[in-house]
Amino acid sequence: MANIDKSAFLLPNINNIGSAATNTAAKQTSTTPTVNFSDVLMGALQDVNSAQLTADSAVQSLAAGEANIQDTMIALQKADVSMKLMLEVRNKVLEAYQEVMRTQI
Repeated sequence: MANIDKSAFLLPNINNIGSAATNTAAKQTSTTPTVNFSDVLMGALQDVNSAQLTADSAVQSLAAGEANIQDTMIALQKADVSMKLMLEVRNKVLEAYQEVMRTQI
């Protein structure tokens, strides 16, 4: 089985994060745009939504007899795994927020 880049497989826009980090770490002498954390999250949410919509259309195609079961199951698993990943990221962000709110000044 070929090696699969798991991050690119689950969230295709995740590769932009590394370049954004190097752009913000470097001095802003060039005209490269910076990427906000919220933009990265919105891109990831859009990827998850796209995977969910693809899985839905694959199920509809299977029900209509236009698709095979293998492709449908692959689309469903991609959507499931990407949703679980997004939920874990959400949970970590909420935990970090709650920890910040508990700190005393």
